[in-house]
Amino acid sequence: MQMTRVRWKVMFLVFLIATVSYLDRTNLSVAAPNIQAELHLTPTQLGIIFSAFSWAYAIAQIPAGLFAGRLKPRRTYFFGLWVWCLLLVGSTSAASFGAWVLFRIPFGLAEAITWPAASVLLARWFPRVEYSQAMALQNLGLVAGAAVAPPIVAAIIAYSGWRVAFIITGFIAGILGTIFYIYTKDDPAEDKRVSAEELAWIQQDKFVEPTSRTPRGFASVLLGRSSIWAVSIANFGLDFINFMFLTWYPTYLTERYHMSLKQMGGWAMEPYIFGIIAVLGSGRLVRAMTDSGLDSTMARRIVIFGGLLLGTLSLFIAAYTANLYASVTAMSFGYAFVMSILGPLWSTPAEIAGPRGAGFASGFVNFIGNIGGILSPLLMGIILQKFDSFTPAIIVSAVITLVCGLLFLVLYRVRKDRVVLENFMKTV
Repeated sequence: MQMTRVRWKVMFLVFLIATVSYLDRTNLSVAAPNIQAELHLTPTQLGIIFSAFSWAYAIAQIPAGLFAGRLKPRRTYFFGLWVWCLLLVGSTSAASFGAWVLFRIPFGLAEAITWPAASVLLARWFPRVEYSQAMALQNLGLVAGAAVAPPIVAAIIAYSGWRVAFIITGFIAGILGTIFYIYTKDDPAEDKRVSAEELAWIQQDKFVEPTSRTPRGFASVLLGRSSIWAVSIANFGLDFINFMFLTWYPTYLTERYHMSLKQMGGWAMEPYIFGIIAVLGSGRLVRAMTDSGLDSTMARRIVIFGGLLLGTLSLFIAAYTANLYASVTAMSFGYAFVMSILGPLWSTPAEIAGPRGAGFASGFVNFIGNIGGILSPLLMGIILQKFDSFTPAIIVSAVITLVCGLLFLVLYRVRKDRVVLENFMKTV
């Protein structure tokens, strides 16, 4: 069965939320040169401000997963996005290093609901065979938001200042949360637009859920599965690279290649344009591989490891290339290959844990991933201040990505772990 218009619209709204979430995060990196000059911040201080978001975002992941599971996606997104709006508007009053840290921490807490809520929605609205394709669309928002932020925010800053950019992007989030709440339902069974035939298709391979409440010990059994750790480690590598680009890449372009704000806004889009193609392509690749007879678990394994390996090679090339065009293009390919694992990676928590455990599992995966998001901007700032060069940081990032890919390859055992969890659910 092809994905219907109703389900595509639901996932398109989730895609827009993911896009705005990364637009809201990335606006700080675009405005960073202006804010750094205005407040006389050192590179290390700027790195701490960048990473403050990730500290809170990582800590909040598991509670956010439980929160999204209980509150359900509609209300989670509605309240969450309006909190984003208020915090972004409030941060325009930040006039010191400490004030910026204090604003970024609650903003990280508020944005932590994004991926757990999406995983809960995915587990309710899609059968397992469509997980990678649906999550590829949702995760495309990550790349799209980062892509549109540099030119949009740079243009607003050029004409009206960085504070106006924060206010505009904040209200976009709040309005989108309201639209999502009005249009969607938490469960397809509650939506009159979903036919009985489509509902049967969605529910064809769901977990057996014999009790109304999550049984005691479920979280412990879930965290004992090596596949959850495999995707968590892969997500660590992904977020390490992602936050390197989200935070320091505009500064990398302006400092290493002496670009103006306008030039940087255009060049900073290239990794994300490549990333959009890669994310869409990987989702379609996994579906094509499964349609041709390959097991979906093996298809994801191949695509995820391949993306991390190719991303590693591209980053090494970028580190040792001095030419502007070759270096930036290699960096863009490195980003794109790593981002290509998003759909296959984020379909795994819901596939293993089912609707009941999807929020918790995705929260844990995001928690481990965002440790990479914490370390990346902070490490970039420290290395830049010590060596006055981005090259060592790029090399370290490539090595980390390679190690994450190898560990993923060893630990990824979805079929075995799914059987263990299904048997556990049947015995309680």
